[in-house]
Amino acid sequence: MMTDNMENLKSGPGRQRLTRRHVLAASAGAILASGVSAAADSVTAIMAGENNGGASAHARPKPDHSNTFYIMPIWEGALDRSDTTDDEYRQQIAKMKQEFGPGNDYNKLGFASIYTAGNLPLLLRQLKIFQTHGIHRGVIFAMQTHDGGLTNPNGDLRNYQWRLNGKTWRGMPGPVQGRDTLVVTPSRYAPAIREEMRRKAKRWAGEIKTAMRAYPGVITVINFSIEEELAIGGATSDEYLGDYSPFAIAEFRDWLRHRGLYAPGAQYAGQGAPEVITGPFISMDGIEVSPFYDDPTPDNSNGTGRTFNATFGTDFKSWDLAYWDLEKYPDPITDPHFNPSPKSGKGFTAGGFDAPRVRNHSRWWKAWNWTYQGNNNSFPPGNPAHPAYGFRECEVAHFVRDVASLLIAEGLPKELLYAHQIPAELLGDAPAGARRALSSASTIWSGYLPQNGHVGITRFGNLNPLLVTQYSHDWGIFEWHPAPNQPPDSPALYKVTLKDLRKFVFNGCHVLFPGWWHQDRVGKTFPLNDSNVAKAIHTFLAEQPNTPHWLAS
Repeated sequence: MMTDNMENLKSGPGRQRLTRRHVLAASAGAILASGVSAAADSVTAIMAGENNGGASAHARPKPDHSNTFYIMPIWEGALDRSDTTDDEYRQQIAKMKQEFGPGNDYNKLGFASIYTAGNLPLLLRQLKIFQTHGIHRGVIFAMQTHDGGLTNPNGDLRNYQWRLNGKTWRGMPGPVQGRDTLVVTPSRYAPAIREEMRRKAKRWAGEIKTAMRAYPGVITVINFSIEEELAIGGATSDEYLGDYSPFAIAEFRDWLRHRGLYAPGAQYAGQGAPEVITGPFISMDGIEVSPFYDDPTPDNSNGTGRTFNATFGTDFKSWDLAYWDLEKYPDPITDPHFNPSPKSGKGFTAGGFDAPRVRNHSRWWKAWNWTYQGNNNSFPPGNPAHPAYGFRECEVAHFVRDVASLLIAEGLPKELLYAHQIPAELLGDAPAGARRALSSASTIWSGYLPQNGHVGITRFGNLNPLLVTQYSHDWGIFEWHPAPNQPPDSPALYKVTLKDLRKFVFNGCHVLFPGWWHQDRVGKTFPLNDSNVAKAIHTFLAEQPNTPHWLAS
């Protein structure tokens, strides 16, 4: 275990953030996973001994985001209602401090919620009160492809996630489902959606920057893209798996070939499919690219390696899309009665390229989709540094990282940013969990941000931190409850909450957004305030020394 942990630290994406605390944590690997608090005491004692006895002794650093642990319950509803009075804010702050305890300089309390652009006056009123009472604010940016996070801005039906059956662009029949019906594509090749993303990010980030200038240091966590995943109809039937929009299929083709936006010198150069998917790269003008980069057709290798068809067992005759090729048919599709997969005539190219439509264990399907459960509960080759996930998983991860890039470009501090992803690996391999993982294409890896080395996920129930720390030692959970459906006064609820808090923080957890505070969702499903979760948080915070957060790791 110790050796495995050390190798993760050396080779994972978070390796550039390696510090003494990570080395100490890794060397105690077997203890880390079990959550034994004595290990934390040992590391703290080691560091304290060094600081008391030699040239490395320093005064405690000023508390800031980098050295502080934040626990910020999600308070939806009343927190963001304009009719919530200042007295109500103060009462709930006092209640939280009473239930959780006051914390200390390096273990801070706060509230988190979704911030909607246009609510700046209310946010400023909140921050003034929060600053006065010494608590912090976590803001969540609801930019995702489902649940109204992004909508179709120009009526082009190609902007939706078409489905595997080749028949539907809407999603499953029946009542509108926020995560399935009329869900837009996350594809980088959908220009109208990308412009909508830029517009929304600019407005949202502008208001957050205004708030941060007015009340410096109160907003300490910026969380975004709530559980970005592909449309969930595929959890019910393979027929409704996404994303088969022509934008996504054109991107899949170029991702495999390192062409288009993935070509050398293009916007996403170096982010195309890895060798484990394509086969050995070839050298073109001194640059390593996909073996299919210069192939005139999928059945002609141009003298450079194997053909595309031979590699993947396909029978394509052309790189043009089989259905609604973007260059042949560039105009928006607005007629709701159109055929997404015509067999002749307008929209059809005989022998054209298409994404896999049959789910199996072939190399071709794995290039399109890789689920942990579908591959004997294993991660793809190259994990954790460069995991060879399929295109669907990459489409989700790229969307999340592109939102981060937009927020950073608008001037938000990258060190405060965290994603908000479903760890589908943890949904289990029973049919319901495995199918949701397949449909979702969300992974723990999709919550990793290369821009700052942070990982952000959601989690209800048990979590082995090593699944997260393989990617980074700075992470958070942004919808968290240790044991949903436990009675609020359950002794087991207290025990598991305290165990998880000790285990998580000792393994580098930087932020927790427990759910939910002071609203209808509190109670039988997610007991938080007025429960043994709150009592366990109080115990945990009371046992934390007033030292930088990284010492607890």
